[in-house]
Amino acid sequence: MRHEYDRMLEVLHKRAPHARILAVGCPAVVPQDASSCNYGDLTQFGTVTPGDLDWLREDVLEPLNRAIDNSTNAQGAAGVVDLYASSRNHSVCGNSEWVEGFVALPDQLSFVHPNALGHRNAADHVEEAMLNAIS
Repeated sequence: MRHEYDRMLEVLHKRAPHARILAVGCPAVVPQDASSCNYGDLTQFGTVTPGDLDWLREDVLEPLNRAIDNSTNAQGAAGVVDLYASSRNHSVCGNSEWVEGFVALPDQLSFVHPNALGHRNAADHVEEAMLNAIS
């Protein structure tokens, strides 16, 4: 994963050597306590088991964010926008979700995607990073 991300940043730097690149990490979509999710609930993760949700968080999402962070920090003209920490208490199975599950009510497929609150959080963090990058 890290190798591919390193390569992508190398290509971007080669094509735009004076650009400041901001990489945006992934928000927390799976809660720290996956047992808080309602099994079978399509507005959450449907029939994905708590064990599989833990695996997704620990072995996919968190390593992906680490790879983005490590790779981006190794590049001199790149910065990282961390959405994970700010969204940790707003995952799919929480009381104040910033991410929709498989389905958003009343009947819209969302496939575990940020809702308006999640997009607002991302926009706020990206805006701050952009302003810091040009100051």
